[in-house]
Amino acid sequence: MTLTTFIKKYSLSSSLLIGFYGGGNYGDELLMETFAGLLKQRRTQNLTIAYQHPENYQAMHHDFGFDLVDMHSKPALIKSVLAKKNIIVGGGGLWGMDSNFNLFLLCLLMFMARWFLGKKVYLVAVGYYGSAQRLGRASAWLAGKAATAILARDPETYHNFKAIQRNTSQDTDIAWYIDELDLAPYAADLAQLEKRLPITGKTLFMTLRRFHSGPKQHLSTLIGQCLQNNADKPIIIALLEPRHVDPEGYKLLESWQQNYPNVQILDLSFNPLALFLFFRKHHKNLVFIGPQFHAILSAHLTGVPYLPMIYDNKVRGLLEYIAPKRPHYMLQSLGIFDVQSFIDKTYNKTA
Repeated sequence: MTLTTFIKKYSLSSSLLIGFYGGGNYGDELLMETFAGLLKQRRTQNLTIAYQHPENYQAMHHDFGFDLVDMHSKPALIKSVLAKKNIIVGGGGLWGMDSNFNLFLLCLLMFMARWFLGKKVYLVAVGYYGSAQRLGRASAWLAGKAATAILARDPETYHNFKAIQRNTSQDTDIAWYIDELDLAPYAADLAQLEKRLPITGKTLFMTLRRFHSGPKQHLSTLIGQCLQNNADKPIIIALLEPRHVDPEGYKLLESWQQNYPNVQILDLSFNPLALFLFFRKHHKNLVFIGPQFHAILSAHLTGVPYLPMIYDNKVRGLLEYIAPKRPHYMLQSLGIFDVQSFIDKTYNKTA
């Protein structure tokens, strides 16, 4: 079943839409913007979006005419659950390496809403991976048992959720449906981003990512070595989340910018579809190096060359689908020789 078919099959009006929205992460904000746009085009009524920081919504998203509820306000969230017929989890690899206690509480809430309040629960284009630890697996079990229907975004998720919930189908990630949106209203968002990041020629686009353990240091070391080796090339280094979410990471970006005149830096403080369209417009002049699932998928969908870098099962599954014949590199064992070889081959090939 496709996402389009899913939206047509199930009545999703009077719903609370939930995800990791509002934290500023590029992937989650991209999913929300795309899914909310698709629901708007479907004329979904009486929808409320659970958002972590509603005061930041306007800076990162268009107004679809839907209501917002503060994800951090438990009374307001419970009130929304009580008022709606449905709960929708809209995309993302929630049950994986980054699962946490807040996710467990959310899944417990969905379980109670289904079996004690009679709500319908839909998990749409979600991810559940073997990299999830015990708490993540417990959360996934609650979510699976709560679900009226599940649309998995990849085979691993389908297999994992099918063992819990029979009404599980497989499709792809929500980002594959971006072209079903009317993208004309995002021209102004793209123009603003282009003012921040002028592209004058072939450019390396690299991203830093927060990790709970060692990979962050390894990734920052690799980027530092790349800067030393490629001082003759224009480079963009980005946090794919706001600087206040990762102040330590942004300080590192600022230090690189001060030391290397060829470096521009960026944090996510704009509509995520602007970056997607930025990739699409400048795909002939960009080479992407970064570990984030949705950054890699955005590069793939827009024709930007990318280094197949894996840090979690969800990225492995994505790369096995979109680049099955290319060698893949585990981030933890990725060396500067591998990165520089990719740069030399790809940068020169596309220059």
